[in-house]
Amino acid sequence: MSWPGSTLSTMDELSQLAALPPQGEADPVPQSLLAAFPEQAKTLGLLYDVSRELTSILDREELLGRIAERVKKIVNYDVFTVMLWNEKTQLLEGVFAMHYESSIPSRFRIQLNQGITGHAAASRKPIRLDDVRLDPRYIPCDTCEVVSSELVIPLLLQDRLIGVLDLESKRYAAFTAQHERMLMALGSFIAIALENSRLYQDARENQLRLQDDLDTAREIQLQLLPRGAREVPGLDITAAYVPARELGGDFYDFLPYGEGRLGLALGDVSGKGTAAALYGSLAIGMLREHTVEHTLAPADMLAILNRRLHAARLEARFIALTFSVYDASDRTLTIANAGGTHPLLLRDGKIIQIPVDGIPLGLFPEVDYSVTTLDLQTDDAVIFASDGILESENAKKEEFGFARLSALLSSLPAKTCVENISGAILRATDEFSGVGIPPHDDRTLLVLRVTEEAAPDFAKLPVIY
Repeated sequence: MSWPGSTLSTMDELSQLAALPPQGEADPVPQSLLAAFPEQAKTLGLLYDVSRELTSILDREELLGRIAERVKKIVNYDVFTVMLWNEKTQLLEGVFAMHYESSIPSRFRIQLNQGITGHAAASRKPIRLDDVRLDPRYIPCDTCEVVSSELVIPLLLQDRLIGVLDLESKRYAAFTAQHERMLMALGSFIAIALENSRLYQDARENQLRLQDDLDTAREIQLQLLPRGAREVPGLDITAAYVPARELGGDFYDFLPYGEGRLGLALGDVSGKGTAAALYGSLAIGMLREHTVEHTLAPADMLAILNRRLHAARLEARFIALTFSVYDASDRTLTIANAGGTHPLLLRDGKIIQIPVDGIPLGLFPEVDYSVTTLDLQTDDAVIFASDGILESENAKKEEFGFARLSALLSSLPAKTCVENISGAILRATDEFSGVGIPPHDDRTLLVLRVTEEAAPDFAKLPVIY
């Protein structure tokens, strides 16, 4: 194929053309070039198509095989090798080799300025040899294929070395200046494709590692949350926890609070994700620490937690927390609230909001909290729900809201067990949101019901499990 000197600049034209996205059905090779130099335009079109194809492949093994196939259509070779530059080891590492149409593993490494490939990589310039044995840089290999001529193309991204293409032939003078120009023009796109593949692989590995870390963190977070409590006379209790992401900002806890007494906490950390989960774990640790030392009244417990969380000075972080203590001896539930949603009392099929409020934890150094005490009756149920329940959204951005929750609870049969109450609430919010609607927020429930118990033993300590 002839290549007139007046058309050498078309290689630069290719670089400009291939960088542009195709528009409609337009031919990326200018029509004027097709008319004036049809053979050269055909070559440019082939290079353009190859470059566009290669830069769209992200899987490295597929990409390397496709590079070998497409280069073969442009330049005939007997041996084709791709070597990539390793910044850490400062070595060129063979990653792919094609010997006489057969792909074989390539595991060798060479230094810069070692052999023909090392010199091409170091100089950032192609090397074309008609007879390799006449060049002192050539390193013969007794176990390799017979090589007579060689063409090495450095792969550069701007001036950064990505690797080299090494083409070898058993024929002398198998590679021409035209081959060199074509592969140099294509080399920049191969470099981009290889770099894209590397970045994709790195991102994929990072994503898998992050997902593995998140899965482990989720398991740890779930281990921090108790499944239930027993040995509390006259009380059935359950918890439900559905995080919106791998890690949730909601948390809850059951705390032994003396003989026949149980502490209950339901918290909601501002924000979501890992930071919120860690902040919630910090709050759980503080709660348990103070419970071991002494059983404070709910308002005092919130005041101490508030001071400690504020002292931590975690900017833009606060916790809405409802903390209550159930005393089985007199069937009372004492509730203090630091910014959480109002607890709900279900009695005789009617819903009563418990109006207890307070400032979330961690915002101000000193805060006083008020309490309210409920005198509970047999079959009374109390529901503590995080705001993710009421704020569950549907496709129209409507919230589930208190009215729907109240209607649902009122419709439940008398003496519905605590597990069925929490299950009904979660199902209702799922159905309201609809299939395919991502969760708006974490959903957490604590449900307790007072039961009739003959000859209760108030001297037992609650067992948390």
